[in-house]
Amino acid sequence: MSTTYGAPTGLDLSACSVTATGGTTSQTLADLGKAVGDNATAVATANTNASTANTTAQAAQSDATAAKNAVANLGNTYVPVSSVGAAGGVVQIETDGSVVIPSNSANNNAPYINFGYGSNVIGAGNSAIINYNGSSASAKDYLNWINPDGSKSFGRYLDGTVLTGRSSGSLNIGVAAQPINTVYAQNATVVTSDATTKTIAGRLTDTSYADGQKLIAALATVKPTVYQLNTSISEKGAANARYHVGYIAQDIEAAITAAGLDPSKFALWTKTAIFTVTQNEDKSFTQAQSVDASGKQQYIQMLRYEEIFPVILAGLTLQVSDLVSRVTVMENASKTTTGGAA
Repeated sequence: MSTTYGAPTGLDLSACSVTATGGTTSQTLADLGKAVGDNATAVATANTNASTANTTAQAAQSDATAAKNAVANLGNTYVPVSSVGAAGGVVQIETDGSVVIPSNSANNNAPYINFGYGSNVIGAGNSAIINYNGSSASAKDYLNWINPDGSKSFGRYLDGTVLTGRSSGSLNIGVAAQPINTVYAQNATVVTSDATTKTIAGRLTDTSYADGQKLIAALATVKPTVYQLNTSISEKGAANARYHVGYIAQDIEAAITAAGLDPSKFALWTKTAIFTVTQNEDKSFTQAQSVDASGKQQYIQMLRYEEIFPVILAGLTLQVSDLVSRVTVMENASKTTTGGAA
């Protein structure tokens, strides 16, 4: 055996047995070396696992904090399903795009939509209101759909001083095929009549205005008529439907045509094509021409009585003027004859 500095070289002691201090079990140095190596690896793995566990724990704590904050802010960030359509909740947009605002009371309890400043509402039960608030909570206009007497027919009123179109002459109430029923007014209708808005075509009492004379003569031939409305007969029966007095539009049309004039040039008579509106399954609407059994477009004729009356009055004025002239001539002739006999 060779030695280096007095120590043996290449000496294999792996088979030597050793016993730990205080121990009773011996093991070879080879086994002891392996155990030390395994322990070192296990310690390194344990350190890695501990670091990973610490990172996971920190992430879990962060997630838990976020979840806690989300729950705390649920009312400000999220809309729970239970709040949809409920009092103090939110309005749901249906799959067809419609919106329903429910009421928490059987009598509606005046549900309302509010626009603008302020949130107070005018109204009691059995009504639904749209508020248009101004610069203060007490200054508002509103539309009110109300059923004060419990009837099936709801009233609708506008609380305001003016209802107007976007521009002059832009708003119509009703259409020819679907006119409104009755207009109740405290004052008579005020119609634009300023000279700056008109171009004069002629004066009806001016005998040199040929078309005016023809129009007077035409309307003088039309007989006023007493009639019942077919809708009233259908609703109330012929025995209870009230009688109305007026003109028949077709009679006016025929008289003006017979006088050699075009009735469509005079606004006192109107003829409008009728259209029907049908609601589809998807709640959209379709407009189609209303036709008769032969497929021809149907029309409805209407009259502007306030324009017919001046024509009748002009005719009476001319007749009275003519009678006055005749009487004057007769009186003068009578005076002359009487004077000559004296």
